[in-house]
Amino acid sequence: MSSILVMPISDLRNKGRDVLKKVQQQPAVITQRGRPQAVLVNYEQYNDMISRLEALEAARDALIIERALQTAEGFVTFEEMLTDYAEATGVRFTLSEIAEAAKNV
Repeated sequence: MSSILVMPISDLRNKGRDVLKKVQQQPAVITQRGRPQAVLVNYEQYNDMISRLEALEAARDALIIERALQTAEGFVTFEEMLTDYAEATGVRFTLSEIAEAAKNV
């Protein structure tokens, strides 16, 4: 893609078919009062961009989950901690006992 195609919004009203032909070749920045307001792309380009974005977001999410799982490998659940405590000390607590005790704190 060479230079960016910039056109006023009035071109959409007055030369709609010509604008659509140009947009088939490259995206166009639509301006209103000299300021960029939108980008017009052809339908295929839009679908390609959305597909790429979804793939990138899925890859990012997978990486976040992978890192979270790696971090979590060093942790134990509360239930596991209670079991380990009971095995080490012989004292057993239930979750309901702990919840009741927490209410009194």
